[in-house]
Amino acid sequence: MGRNINDYKLPNIDYANDSNSYDSSREISNEMAIVTPSDDYNAIVNLNNEQQNAYMTILECIMSNQPNIFFIDGPGGTGKTYLYRALLAKVRSEHGIALATATSGVASSLLPGGRTAHSRFKIPIIADESTTCNISKQSSTVELLRKTKLIICDEAPMAKRYAIKAVDRTLQDLLGNNLSFGGKAVVFGGDFRQVLPVLPRATRAETIEASLVKSKLWKKNEENTIEKEHENKK
Repeated sequence: MGRNINDYKLPNIDYANDSNSYDSSREISNEMAIVTPSDDYNAIVNLNNEQQNAYMTILECIMSNQPNIFFIDGPGGTGKTYLYRALLAKVRSEHGIALATATSGVASSLLPGGRTAHSRFKIPIIADESTTCNISKQSSTVELLRKTKLIICDEAPMAKRYAIKAVDRTLQDLLGNNLSFGGKAVVFGGDFRQVLPVLPRATRAETIEASLVKSKLWKKNEENTIEKEHENKK
């Protein structure tokens, strides 16, 4: 209309408190506000030998800020979820951020603050070798990922390797380095004896080809695979 916006005496915009910064603070605050059951804080004293070994190995990596990938292998009932909850409680008790995810909604609901991996990392439903997650560098999620000390992904054998690789590729891009998962400590878990990725009308060979064990990340992870014996937690 031929007028200048400065003629209207509008308040100045506070760029330091723009919506992106607010959303970032809110995401971090939401993670920090997750309520951890008291039993999880005391879980360390009830871990069996295999769980204790896994707990100390992973915790040492987290506390020293060393990037690494672990896989907790064990059938249902051997205490994998109990171990995850102990790790989450420890990191969060020291005011760190730990992201709890799982391939299925049921598994994620067993973890305090748990979400499905697709929800947390915006993984596309259809993924291939070049897929990346739908997280932009300007989004509020990036600051949350930078501050994250631990990422847990339960029921990982159910995920297609392309989806996991998409998370790896995205974190490297967002965090600006070439380390696996952007240099974060990542704990996968599950049981390859149960459900593998579901591919409609796929052959056995095609199903195996789509699984985590065929990913290049698995080779990096093999030496850190923690085998758990078929026994219930104490």
